[in-house]
Amino acid sequence: MKNIFSAIFFLVISISNFAQETSTTFNDQEFLEYLENLLDEEVKSKNKKEFRQKSWAYWSEHQIDYNRSPEKYKKALSLYHLNQEKFKKNNTIALDRFKKSIENFQRFDSRNTFPKNSVLFVGSSSIVHWETAKAFPEFPIINRGFGGASIPEIIYYYDDVIKKHAPSVLVIYSDIGVEGGKSPSVAVAAYDELLIKIKKDFPETEVLLLAMKPTLIDDFLGKEVAKNKIRTNELLFEYCENEEHMQFVDISTPMLKKDGTVRSDIFLNDGLHMNALGYTLWNPILKKKIGELMKL
Repeated sequence: MKNIFSAIFFLVISISNFAQETSTTFNDQEFLEYLENLLDEEVKSKNKKEFRQKSWAYWSEHQIDYNRSPEKYKKALSLYHLNQEKFKKNNTIALDRFKKSIENFQRFDSRNTFPKNSVLFVGSSSIVHWETAKAFPEFPIINRGFGGASIPEIIYYYDDVIKKHAPSVLVIYSDIGVEGGKSPSVAVAAYDELLIKIKKDFPETEVLLLAMKPTLIDDFLGKEVAKNKIRTNELLFEYCENEEHMQFVDISTPMLKKDGTVRSDIFLNDGLHMNALGYTLWNPILKKKIGELMKL
């Protein structure tokens, strides 16, 4: 079954392969003509694949320049989004798609004990790639990030990745739903379902909801992705304002330059995942928050 993570993985991780396969990348005018002509073509599996390969080869080469000067690409982006809608993928999630990752956690957990009063990090690839134990050596850290986990998948594996650890502080990050096309209201509803379970099982646990980060390729993932991330962050902030033992943590603002554009030096070549420099922006924010909570 096709799913959100597969779509994003296909679009992002394979960009370099696409670029190599289509080494004669379009110039700007050729890309516009290609997109215009494609709108008149019949939808077939062959041109679906070609559209993704050729367009992502183009955007991968232009992502930094687009971030600096998006107005230059206004027409190209509009045509791209029309074709993206035309060749829309099925982003249905198979909730057990990361079963092997969970089984690895289960094997590790069966051979080890957990620290008491732990600080538990849960979420998608931003948590997976975060060297949390190294970043926060003064705290009893457990990292249970897996795959490109959406909030529904965290709920699905709740007993394995959250409940068994009974954390004192729980840090949650996931942007997969919004990046896969979910609306802010749907995304927040999923968070609400998860948080209801957490509040019931651990009413005194301090929960930190991390803002969805901006990336260099949000506009290429989908027409509304960047806007929907901002709105989802606003809704999550409002949600936390009305809850005890819950805080919204803005880790997205430090990722922006003074002019509001996203820093390009904090990402890997895919424009989506952060490099080590990117995490150095997050570390002091979380260190301060966790330190305040662990003293309560």
